[in-house]
Amino acid sequence: MPKYILVIDDDPVTSELVKRTLQGQGYEVGTDHNGQDALEDLKKRKPDLILMDVQMPKMDGYTFILEKTKIPELADIPVIVLTSMKETAPLFKRHGVKAYLLKPLDSKDLLDKVQAILPN
Repeated sequence: MPKYILVIDDDPVTSELVKRTLQGQGYEVGTDHNGQDALEDLKKRKPDLILMDVQMPKMDGYTFILEKTKIPELADIPVIVLTSMKETAPLFKRHGVKAYLLKPLDSKDLLDKVQAILPN
């Protein structure tokens, strides 16, 4: 059964790029456009990994991380942050984020980080 990855990003171009890149490597990929919708979807299906933007409408990435960690069955899902805001890296690392990728994304770097967390 393929590993399931949830991509949370309000930019449809980024979401589609990440989705296609990961599907090309055999991962199953779901998408959400903000943290609030993602928290609802996590109640239906728990992903093996979350790739998440920081700046989003309704609920930003930082708030999403705080809310996710309050739910015991979701707290252990690894997260990779995708953002153009380099200065936020230390803030997220304090909350257990596994990796940090700067936008614009490099497909090889993305796959290297994902495969380090979810080996095939």
